[in-house]
Amino acid sequence: MPGWIWGGVEMKYSHQEDNKENGYAELYSNGIISANAYIGKIILKQQHLFTAGNYINIMLNGVKNDVYIRIQLLYDVNNDHSINPESDLILSTKPISINFDGWKEIKVKLDQENFDVISKNKDNLEVTEENAFGIQLEFEAGNDYVKSKFESGIALISEIPNKESISDGEMGSSNSTESYFQANNFPNPFNPSTKITYTLPQSTYVSITVYDQIGRQVENLIEQNQEQGEHSVEFTANDLPSGIYFYRIKTTEKTEVRKMILAK
Repeated sequence: MPGWIWGGVEMKYSHQEDNKENGYAELYSNGIISANAYIGKIILKQQHLFTAGNYINIMLNGVKNDVYIRIQLLYDVNNDHSINPESDLILSTKPISINFDGWKEIKVKLDQENFDVISKNKDNLEVTEENAFGIQLEFEAGNDYVKSKFESGIALISEIPNKESISDGEMGSSNSTESYFQANNFPNPFNPSTKITYTLPQSTYVSITVYDQIGRQVENLIEQNQEQGEHSVEFTANDLPSGIYFYRIKTTEKTEVRKMILAK
């Protein structure tokens, strides 16, 4: 199968030729698996820009046994066309049970609650602005796994936009796009402070929140009713690492996200 590599488990496509609507891959082990054993992994080496706040969606065939999967996004930080735990970065879910019968979609939101950062340089979050090297699925047997061969299947990997996410489809966009709130921050890049200015077309309740690149809330700057007209608020990042951050302006009428760069 083009783009796929695997180890510990085998993959067999259901069709001789690609069939995007009905095709799927069988996943299985050649040997018997015992409880608490590492089963194996599959990797799709395909560059993709995953957006924080969206959902990673995978269609899997359940195993009806105590098996867990970890969904991992791989980032080639040093650009050597491989993944090395010593130099690169992985965003990984905690173990997710696939102890169910039949096909099921597993949908996980890409944020700090569901994905852990695995890296020797944990502050280097700028990598999430770049294409991922690929996506990896790791399988392991749990304590109650009944000794047997492992059999599963995969039919789909996709990213589902989250309309309620901090990005609202704009997280990766440039600040050169038109702003509903005429929002801007100066200076940009900044160190350590920047002034965010914005205009409200009408009196309304306003929330302004700053997030890092993987959707973690950094600071809530404004949470109050404000009058129509021009407003400003200061953001200071003394204790934060360099990188790209986002501020979200949210009212009852509109939500907008703008990008800013902290350069120390």
